[in-house]
Amino acid sequence: MRAVDALDRAAHANPDAIFVLQGTAAVTYAQAVALTHRIAARVQAMGARPGTRVAFLSPNDWRGLVFMYGLWRAGLVLVPVNVRNSAAMNAAILRQHRPVAMVYHSDVAELAARVKSELPDLQSWCCLDREDAGVASMQTWMAPEGSLADDVANDPLAPWTLYSTSGTTGASKGVMHTQLSNYVTSMDMLFSMRVHEPKRHLVVAPMTHFAGSFIFALTFIGSTHVLLDRADPALILRTIEEQRIQILFLPPTVIYMLLASPELDRFKYGSMEHFVYAAAPMAEEKLRQAIGAFGPVMMNMYGQAEAIGPITALTPADHMEGELAAGSAVIRSIGWPAISRQVRVMRDDGQWSNVGEPGEVVLRDWVSNHAYLDDAAATTLVHRHGWYHTGDVGAVDAEGRITLLDRKKDVIISGGFNVYSAGVEQCLMTHASVQEACVFGIPDDKWGEAVHAVVELKPQHTTSADDLRALVRDQIGAVSAPKAIEFVQSLPRSATGKVLKRELRARYWQHQDRAI
Repeated sequence: MRAVDALDRAAHANPDAIFVLQGTAAVTYAQAVALTHRIAARVQAMGARPGTRVAFLSPNDWRGLVFMYGLWRAGLVLVPVNVRNSAAMNAAILRQHRPVAMVYHSDVAELAARVKSELPDLQSWCCLDREDAGVASMQTWMAPEGSLADDVANDPLAPWTLYSTSGTTGASKGVMHTQLSNYVTSMDMLFSMRVHEPKRHLVVAPMTHFAGSFIFALTFIGSTHVLLDRADPALILRTIEEQRIQILFLPPTVIYMLLASPELDRFKYGSMEHFVYAAAPMAEEKLRQAIGAFGPVMMNMYGQAEAIGPITALTPADHMEGELAAGSAVIRSIGWPAISRQVRVMRDDGQWSNVGEPGEVVLRDWVSNHAYLDDAAATTLVHRHGWYHTGDVGAVDAEGRITLLDRKKDVIISGGFNVYSAGVEQCLMTHASVQEACVFGIPDDKWGEAVHAVVELKPQHTTSADDLRALVRDQIGAVSAPKAIEFVQSLPRSATGKVLKRELRARYWQHQDRAI
């Protein structure tokens, strides 16, 4: 079943249910279906064929969400870029992905204009919310009311969305996903959350990225999607209570902002059933704080652009032992494989790692099959030994849970010992003054690589490098203790909230004749 078929199915079952809600705008499932037909009919009248790629630049906006489904009704391929990226980065992504047209929101009109100046052949189809410098609004651009689009073949292998990898550990790559991969991801998500009835779903993270996966999955069961266009902690907390939100996904960085908000204790969160954290590991201490603040609703999903999550999941029940949070070994894990994924831990020689033995997390599924667009060498490499290689180092425990130890590229080899930077980061973030930490190796004549930490402190908090070094030495060991610690006002982050470790690391390696 295609993404747009899920919309049609839900509309047939309950046409008056609210599909998307944003501010005073409320669009029913029946209205959404009608709008998607008008959008699809317009692009078909223009001669756009199935497989045509369309660039999409928009913050979270109900018109943008409807437009995405309209493109898919016509069999077109969405090429989303993150509006928080620089114009140069977005232009580079679009040059690589070669869309023929662009749709954008007036909030990012300047960004769209800069992208267009670098890609002059890119057609500007419409501005979603209003006319902009001669570019029609969606309302005037789409086909007349009552228009019906021609049906498009229901091909499970038809391309659907062309995502980009985050680029946090290197240059961004294109990843083409099919209707089948979206269906598998949606079923994995619904099964992992054990939901089968409509839910009230809050969308804060960009709907064009992992947050969209929740939209597509929850649309299968006729859910209502409440959109926010910014990650304002007080607004998020108030919306949970006012809209009786049941499902919410946020990256850990934003969850930390909620926990630090003075508004945290003002609202009630009893409606929440699944508060999903993903996109980066969450510090154990802050995860325990979140359980205390929001209740036994925290859920971990692990995924990548190449293999949209959940690859594995740790459910709210898994986080708990009775009425208390589970032990460290459990809540530091990413849980068990999703129902349609085989997930294992592999040595470099292609053999399986033993219980507790570090290796690379690998998987088999129908989501990660294609890997990288126009990069056969990278695609072959990532599928060696017949399994997709995530690039993450992990270990499996006796109960089958997997715990991530580090990105393979981020393992620090200091004095012949492997130091897992993620573990050091987790340790540093147990300190009451630390908001977030980034750990990596820098060149060292004696040790080969020295452990280096860059730390962002909480507002109005202080600590010393000696105190933090002692903390790591006591909890993990002297080998893992950072040789140097620098304090910064804020860590550099990607548009999706991931800390850009490569930017921090590059300062120390740029004049070296080696990279490790």
